[in-house]
Formats: sequence, structure tokens, C-alpha cells
Amino acid sequence: MKNKKSNKKLLTILLFVGIGMFGVSYAFVPLYEAFCQLVGIPLAKVATNDGDSLPMGEIQDREITIRFIAHEAAGVPVTLAPVSRKVKVRLNEPLLTAYTAKNESSEGMNGMAIHTMIALSTEGEFGDVTEYVDLQQCFCFEEQYYPPHEEVNLPLSFFVTENLPEGIHTINFSYTLFESEE
Repeated sequence: MKNKKSNKKLLTILLFVGIGMFGVSYAFVPLYEAFCQLVGIPLAKVATNDGDSLPMGEIQDREITIRFIAHEAAGVPVTLAPVSRKVKVRLNEPLLTAYTAKNESSEGMNGMAIHTMIALSTEGEFGDVTEYVDLQQCFCFEEQYYPPHEEVNLPLSFFVTENLPEGIHTINFSYTLFESEE
């Protein structure tokens, strides 16, 4: 008799543990996001074509150079650097790269990166080419938290559209990191 009661009790406990594990598996993603937000870990965002970005056309033969540049505003304790300094890419070819940011101080910092995209053509500097670059994922213009003495990966995904004017052979992606206002 005692064995049957303990078996039923064990079965009930195992059943609740199983149901609890199933519930936690459904709640894992929101719990993880809440935890990351609480501790200040930046989450990667997946970009989708929500109507604001241009449809990607067929990859073209025309190749251009993309140079990645990084700066920090005066007094910012975070070192911003591109993972790759220069790449060659064809028009409409998607590119995934990243910048890294290392907070050298013992205090966390909220910061925001601002970008400019200037092109060089066969006739000299062309000017702003933002309208020809479709940013799929970018850390620019979004506040990020930089934990003390830690390095953060900042993904960048984009393609250059086939509408890019002829003669442009290089685009400089320049990011400057500023400390956010309180």
C-alpha cells in the first residue's frame, strides 16, 4: 500500500516537473530578453523587409569598395573599431559585417553611434549616398549599453543598390560613437 502511494506521489511530481519544463521552454525567449535588458546586454535584431527597405534585385557585375571607419567623440571611454576595414562588394550583394566596441572604463556607458556615408567617384568626392545603401541591420541611431571592461559586437548588414550612380567606386561608412544624454 505504501509503495502505491509513493509511486503516485512520484508520478505526480514528475508530471508537474514535465509540465513546468514545457512551460519554461515556451517562456524562454521572453525571459531571456527580459534578463538581457535587465543586465544591459544588447540583443541582436533581425531585420526584415518591412516596406521601408528596397527590394533586393539581382546581384550586378559592378564591384565597389566599402571602407569602414570608426571614431569616438571626445571623452568617450569606449573604443569603436570595424571588424573589417575594407571589402569589395557587388551592387545588390548583401553584406554582413560588424564593428566592435570595448568599454575601457570601470563604469557602464549608454552610447549612440551616428553614421555618414560619403562616396568617392572618378571625379572626386561625390557626397552623401545614403539613398543608395539599404541598411538591413545597423547599430546606428539606437542607444546601446556598453558594460564596463567588456567588448560588444555591433552587427551591420546592408547592400548597395543598383541605382548607385556610375563613376562611384568607393563608399566610406564612417561611424562616430557619442555618449547618450541622461
